[in-house]
Amino acid sequence: MKPSVFWPTTLQAASLFTATGLSIWAFVIARTRRDVPGSAPFGWLMLAVAVWTFTSALHTLAADTGVRIVIAKIQYLGVAPIGTLWLLFTSYYSRAAWPSDRGLRLAVWIIPVITLALVATNEYHDLHWRAITGVDTAVGSRLVYSGGPWYWAHVTYSYVAMALGTLILVRGLRRFPPPYRRQTVMMITGALVPWLGNVLYLSGALPAGGPDLTPLAFTVSGVCFTWALYRYQLFGLVPVARDMVIDSMDDGVLVLDAERRILDLNPAAERFTGCTAASLGRPVDEVVAWWTAAVATDRPLGEGQPVVVRTEPGPRYFEVKVTAARDTRRRFAGWLVTVHDISTRRRNEAERYAFDRRVQEQQKAESLMVLAGGVAHDFNNLLTGMLGNAELLAMQAPADSLQRRAAEAIVIGGQRAADLVSKMLAYAGGGRVVAERVDLDELVRGMVELLEASVARHCTVTYKSPGRLPLVETDPTQIRQVVLNLIVNATEAVDDGGVVTVETGEEILDRDLLKRVTFGSTVEPGRYVFIDVVDNGVGMNDETLARMFEPFFSTKDQGRGLGMAAVRGIVHSHRAALRVTTAEGQGTRFRVWFPLVLSTHSTRAPNDFTRGQSTRS
Repeated sequence: MKPSVFWPTTLQAASLFTATGLSIWAFVIARTRRDVPGSAPFGWLMLAVAVWTFTSALHTLAADTGVRIVIAKIQYLGVAPIGTLWLLFTSYYSRAAWPSDRGLRLAVWIIPVITLALVATNEYHDLHWRAITGVDTAVGSRLVYSGGPWYWAHVTYSYVAMALGTLILVRGLRRFPPPYRRQTVMMITGALVPWLGNVLYLSGALPAGGPDLTPLAFTVSGVCFTWALYRYQLFGLVPVARDMVIDSMDDGVLVLDAERRILDLNPAAERFTGCTAASLGRPVDEVVAWWTAAVATDRPLGEGQPVVVRTEPGPRYFEVKVTAARDTRRRFAGWLVTVHDISTRRRNEAERYAFDRRVQEQQKAESLMVLAGGVAHDFNNLLTGMLGNAELLAMQAPADSLQRRAAEAIVIGGQRAADLVSKMLAYAGGGRVVAERVDLDELVRGMVELLEASVARHCTVTYKSPGRLPLVETDPTQIRQVVLNLIVNATEAVDDGGVVTVETGEEILDRDLLKRVTFGSTVEPGRYVFIDVVDNGVGMNDETLARMFEPFFSTKDQGRGLGMAAVRGIVHSHRAALRVTTAEGQGTRFRVWFPLVLSTHSTRAPNDFTRGQSTRS
């Protein structure tokens, strides 16, 4: 080889080998950062460049035409995928959405795969290279590859893919924060230099048979990419696209112009407002139902103070904050609206408030029970002496004397006072419980029959019997008092023609159901027998419901306010549970659960109990 040919050829090959080394170095570094988005396609891109530059160097050094053609075919292992790998790298690097579609990822490989197949078999069809001719130049013999139809199809595809990838990076340069822009500029520079070399080669601007400057230009690309890897920490600082950040936010974001027309919104805002892409350009108050409530006249727009709005159904609660948006010159440009869903927080606050209220009511009730029990016991001791002395006076006084009538009046008054004391003791849970095994069906049926004639003159009292029930261990006298108070209250709550329905039955209480009882949530889950009293009367408001079991609280003019307080005390002393369900104008339901007797001893024969179970409706 002549010296005039040797040195240019050697320098060209050396530059190509240098580019190969830099590309392999970048490939190795990218493989060490495989968990970073975009590192995998970047690594394979650098390996493809290494194949291209290495085979180009071999092609330059080889003298035999046949060997050069074989090397040129191998070279396409690097040339064919360059455009696709560049597009994939820039898309992953900038967090584009389309690579998540597996079909699209496969589609972009169709032309590179066909190109490799046609290059390998070109001598049979000449679709890729129409002709390969030798040309003598000042630096030695060169091969000129004349492109066929598929050659130009592949070139067009590669240019389109490179252009799209470069546009993605340019778009990222506009959106990325300053720390990312420097590395992105280096990436774009590395992409544009090979373009320049390839355009010079394909356009014929170089002398006939002149070398393809594209692989040499990739030497510059390798320097740019390697500089970006080490100077700007490429793959250490990977920019996150604005679309990914905003679209992945749990809070809704709307951008409005100065006239309050919607310019942009993220998926969360679409869920919270009901807007879609068709809402863009429309005034926000026309498409967002709660907007007027968020910017009421007493809350000037743009103050930056969050406002809570309520929407239906649900309900759902949103914390809305509207702030003024300004451009780089601090001029007003529109409004930025952030919408934060606080429904869960509101529900938790409501549950916590309800729990605190129940605790306070329980503490209040326990204090009243202690007070009532103490007063009742002391008063009962006083009454015992008073009634004893009054009865002695009545026995010693003449039958028709004034002293006899006065003593009997004292006895009657004392007995009424004793009845009040009994109810106070029942409320306090301090009354004496005489436990017996009782069939609630029989007990309640007898009470309904007894009360039908006395309390149900203006309404109808019906009883639904399930048949014989499992026995419960209760004080029948106190249970009769519970049934009496519940039925009397129900008949007083209905108008003429009203209906009061009494029912007994058996039910299994679990933890979830016990959480919803009015009181008695601390009883153990299991099988219970219940008494149900339902009326279709006027119902109760929240205030009445909250106070109905307080001693001496009554909504009746003649009421003493101890009936329902006694019911609560009896339920408490029997380790039972009670739930009240009511609403104004929709009637009231009382249900009291008593635990079953688990002992094998029973006042009934086993066959009677079994028969009662089987005939229950």
